Amino acid sequence: PPPPATHPPPTPHTPTRQSSSAASDVYKRQAQSDEPTARGDADWEGRLLNRLLAKDEAGAWSVVEAALASGLSPTGVYTQMITPSLARIGSLWESGEITVGDEHAAAHIAGRIIARIGPKMTSRGVRRGTVVLGSTSTDLHDLPITILADMLRAERFDVIDLGANLPPESFAAAVAQSDSVVAAAIGVTIAGQENAVSETVAAIRRVSDAPLLIGGAGIDADTAIELGASASARTGDEAVAAINALVAAN
Repeated sequence: PPPPATHPPPTPHTPTRQSSSAASDVYKRQAQSDEPTARGDADWEGRLLNRLLAKDEAGAWSVVEAALASGLSPTGVYTQMITPSLARIGSLWESGEITVGDEHAAAHIAGRIIARIGPKMTSRGVRRGTVVLGSTSTDLHDLPITILADMLRAERFDVIDLGANLPPESFAAAVAQSDSVVAAAIGVTIAGQENAVSETVAAIRRVSDAPLLIGGAGIDADTAIELGASASARTGDEAVAAINALVAAN
């Protein structure tokens, strides 16, 4: 028989996790809180959260389709449904109400939904230049970067999405090799990455003086500016606005 799978021991700061039935309990509480609403007033975020907690990919996509049919834009699905739902699931994980597996399943479903919405985000018209997006060598979360990439494509930017866990030299090389770069952005989802951010900024600055956004839930504006950012943002909406402003100013 094959050897048993092994897993690294939990780090000391990892919170104690509840059994997998905890996700079911949270889902039931959320479902019980849902009340019938008029079509225009539907709680799309809550409905999507329900399906993600239930690990129901088909149901989650049905909720998204219904939201789109009701008039919510693809960008609205990102900012009003997926992003807040994932933030809520992250909080449930941090508080120990759901397991690592529950959180990973929800993120996986969200990623598959994003992959289906992405092609709807590209806008026609005169292109506004290229934005290169990526993360640090120590950041492992790529969904926020993917969401921002799609939102920028809706603004008529060409986007190169390098994802997470990216060596500084690779980020810099992509910037140097890309045509018509009007901005770059470093996503930081986990606090305490100042050294990695600094290394990435230094690598980019060796090859380009394009405006640089540093943002995400893992870094505050003051720290981002101190590390060399031209601008900072916490959310996707803020990042799009900041990049629009940087490009307009240059």
